[in-house]
Amino acid sequence: MRALHGIVLFVCLLCSSLSYADDGFRIVKDSDGKEVAVPLHVKRVTPLIGAFAQVTCMLGGEQKIASSVPRLSEMFYKIFPSLKQNSSSTTLPSSIESLIASKTQVVFGPTSFFLSEANVAQLKASGIAVVKISNFATIAEIKESIRLIAEILGDDAPQKAQVFNDYYEMMLQMVERRTSTISQKLNVLALNFSAGNYSTINDSDIGAQYIKIAGGNNVARDYAIDSNDMVKIINAEQVLVWNPDVIITNSNTSRDVIVNNPAFQTLDAIKNKRVYVVPTGVYLWSVRSAEGALQPLWLGKMFYPERFSAISMEQEVKQFYKTFYHYRASDDEIKMILDGAEKTLLR
Repeated sequence: MRALHGIVLFVCLLCSSLSYADDGFRIVKDSDGKEVAVPLHVKRVTPLIGAFAQVTCMLGGEQKIASSVPRLSEMFYKIFPSLKQNSSSTTLPSSIESLIASKTQVVFGPTSFFLSEANVAQLKASGIAVVKISNFATIAEIKESIRLIAEILGDDAPQKAQVFNDYYEMMLQMVERRTSTISQKLNVLALNFSAGNYSTINDSDIGAQYIKIAGGNNVARDYAIDSNDMVKIINAEQVLVWNPDVIITNSNTSRDVIVNNPAFQTLDAIKNKRVYVVPTGVYLWSVRSAEGALQPLWLGKMFYPERFSAISMEQEVKQFYKTFYHYRASDDEIKMILDGAEKTLLR
């Protein structure tokens, strides 16, 4: 009797399993833990932000991108050319019809930022799964976002995501081992100039985590900590009060404005020529992107070169591109990336 009961139970489970497979869908959980049904075999996707397009390509999903953001870096298109040739670039949410016409199966990213409830309903009514991935403000959340994107893509993407996340963690630990014993940490300010304003980051930004791991003291760590704005506007007077040892900035344009501002000539960072431009390759390193895995090492070499003298940044970038993009970057390309050259970004 027990044996018969076991057989019946097995058959029931098998039937249930087959029914689920026959439906052609599987379940993933979004950032809020909500279950979303996606196709069993995902062939066409739309990442809502450039950083997630980068992750998708890195995980082997370049050919699956049906629609994407309209402006990406030249290096992005050079390494992943089919993205420019095959995908339909759209500006959401004004192009919902174009998005539907692209025959995408899954849209994923910070949906509440780009899509209204009506947009989401329209996509779902067209048979398109919408997966919210909105938690990517910290290193842990970036890793989880990469894992979730891999789960959406399927095939061997989950294995590739695990390899990347292991590398990411290894890089963080390697840098932290070299900086954790520093007692007198450098005062660091992430400072950018855009649209006539200076801006910085506080401790809520992932860039601040990278500064800390690299042994820097973010002088703006508590600035506007209660604000939800991603960009923290500051004035020149506040920069003078902080008087950082090191300034890091996201572009050469910002650097030129900063170093040539007459009011800043008394800053230690200016006097000691310690204003550094963050590298930009497929994506800017200092923000929420996969290439952020390289940012702590770069910062460490800028802050404390003597502690990282045995590590070649050029070789590390070459190996990263070979391993995760399957691309052999030339010496000139590596120099352009590390220089934060403006031409790496489309204007």
